[in-house]
Amino acid sequence: MSRATVADEIVRHIERQIVTGTFAPGDRLPAERTLAVELAVSRAALREALSKLEASGLIVRRHGSGTRVTREVPLSASLAARLERANDDFEHSAEFREVIEPQLARLAAQRITGEELAELRALLEASAAEVDADESLRLDVGFHTTIARAARNPLLGSLGELVATWTVEARVYSHLAGDGRRLSHAGHARILTALETGDADAVAEAMALHLREIRAVIDEMRDADRRAD
Repeated sequence: MSRATVADEIVRHIERQIVTGTFAPGDRLPAERTLAVELAVSRAALREALSKLEASGLIVRRHGSGTRVTREVPLSASLAARLERANDDFEHSAEFREVIEPQLARLAAQRITGEELAELRALLEASAAEVDADESLRLDVGFHTTIARAARNPLLGSLGELVATWTVEARVYSHLAGDGRRLSHAGHARILTALETGDADAVAEAMALHLREIRAVIDEMRDADRRAD
């Protein structure tokens, strides 16, 4: 793998950590030496990746104070600007979610706790407000990872949480426009209603329908972008 490819992978990895809240706005990233060891990459590839993240506005690097996540993180704009270069990833992402997430939802219907249902309600209520694309994206990831944990299978739960991070780039499209955010909220509401009944088949179908709707939104926006080019 070339250094440029390694650097791009590091960029995507750190972007996902920012989106999912591992690194919050204003947080200081580990020192370069530590981060290079953690990621098992060369310092040269890491510096190249950090330069790309800085150019996109996601991090700020200052001598003496280290590297920090930008306090006002332009996640949607930064990620969406390069989504057009990953057409295959969109298809892979959609297929991956459609295979994994309905089955996680089915298990969650049988095993979810009252506390987790309350957590989902809180996330749903928060997404009903007029939030921006970045906040909507974070709430979306939180909703789906909560369902993954509720499946009570550590292996599948870990996979479900990885689904959320691996598919961040595709998710961005469905949160850039108000209609997409409202559709996402409506889909989550149907899933939560089904979870509250404990009907595993209904939950799996609600999740499958939600993912089909989101895929349609993403495809429509991608088509519009291509026509505008």
